[in-house]
This record gives sequence, C-alpha cells and structure tokens, in this order.
Amino acid sequence: MEKRIEVGYFLPCKVAVYEKEDDVYIGLLNPTVLIELLKDDHLTMIAREVESTLKEVVDAAK
Repeated sequence: MEKRIEVGYFLPCKVAVYEKEDDVYIGLLNPTVLIELLKDDHLTMIAREVESTLKEVVDAAK
C-alpha cells in the first residue's frame, strides 16, 4: 500500500467456503485480475506471488 494506496480497495483477499450437494468448495478471486486494473508491473508481480500462495493454501485444504 505504500506504493499505491489504491491497493487497499482490493484487500483483504476474499475467500468463500461453502457446501453444495454434500461437497465443500473453496473459491477466491484471483488477485492478479484485480491488480491488473492498476496497470503496475511491480504490483502485478506481487499479486502473482500472493495468488500462488493462496492457491497452495486452498489445495492443502482439500
């Protein structure tokens, strides 16, 4: 946020956990999609790292 205060609009990263037909689902918006709106290569790189970490967490929860 020190680089671009507008990043605060995208935080925290939303994660949805829900049950449907006896199965549990975990979903999230890809941070890269949101950050690309700011057209800042450095922030996009950071968003890719965050997205990778979030996907690892979701995969580990399965």
